[in-house]
Amino acid sequence: MQLKHLFLFIVCSFFLSGCEDITNWAYEKGLAMEKNRAGLKDQILTTADGITWHILTSETSAEPIAEKEAVLLIHGFSADSSNWVRFANELEGDFFFIVPDLPGHGETTRNLDLTYTMSAQATRLLTLMDALQIQHFHVAGNSMGGAISLALAQQAPQRVLSIGLIDSAGLTRQTEGFKTILADSNSNPLIPHTAEQFQATLQWAMEEPPYLPSFVVDIMGKKKAANAEVAEKVWSDLLEDPGMMLEDKNVLPSIQIPTLVLWGREDRLLGVDNVGAFLEELPQSRAIVLDGIGHVPMAEAPGKSADAFRAFWREVRP
Repeated sequence: MQLKHLFLFIVCSFFLSGCEDITNWAYEKGLAMEKNRAGLKDQILTTADGITWHILTSETSAEPIAEKEAVLLIHGFSADSSNWVRFANELEGDFFFIVPDLPGHGETTRNLDLTYTMSAQATRLLTLMDALQIQHFHVAGNSMGGAISLALAQQAPQRVLSIGLIDSAGLTRQTEGFKTILADSNSNPLIPHTAEQFQATLQWAMEEPPYLPSFVVDIMGKKKAANAEVAEKVWSDLLEDPGMMLEDKNVLPSIQIPTLVLWGREDRLLGVDNVGAFLEELPQSRAIVLDGIGHVPMAEAPGKSADAFRAFWREVRP
């Protein structure tokens, strides 16, 4: 998600040309500027399990873990690493960030043969962290990324310093409105099949979306639509995944790791009633609810979200 002042030159390019090649260039250039401003660089690497990852990591000339605590940031369903750029910008220099596109998303391996359960994704992320030689780290996840964070904490509790659950799945208490549209429609608003349908995706996901020029929304929509078939496979795997249905399963009480639950009160997908349920089941949890914010607080309110996590990570640091 991009800030308005960094798109001024892109908007000029758009009006000067109207050319698809130029607008695509402008989109990529604007995103690159955002990453640079946040101190993030792109990396491509292939891990031992055969996954080719696109990740963002903090720029550093020193050994990162010796100098700063590592933080793994996990995006939600049908999203990608760019969702975290504004959040990371608010904390630039304070932590060493690892921000991957999950398998099935973004520029990381996407195919119909993979299993996209929470457990499978957590295992892949641990393999990625091994490849990066990062032993201990904080983890924070949004939506599906939160459920993956919980699976990761179950698989490697000795490696996880803290957990951040941002409008997290896992209990998956969907709002009545979201359940109704899923039941009454042949399409999932989170899986756009055309660029135009991506507008509805944004409306469901965000109460206070960041400024995005219309041509940027169009490019993003085309990218999401191009991945619709894989997204359908990911969603299908989620529907039957025990990792998305943890309530009253005696799983969460066993997670003895400090946890911050951050929620947007206006979330249209996973209601704010999830907060109390997480607090009840996770023994070392605390919560912050942001008024006027929807399902993606780190993109909608990056400053407030970053302040909450900065204080939390400082409090729980080893």
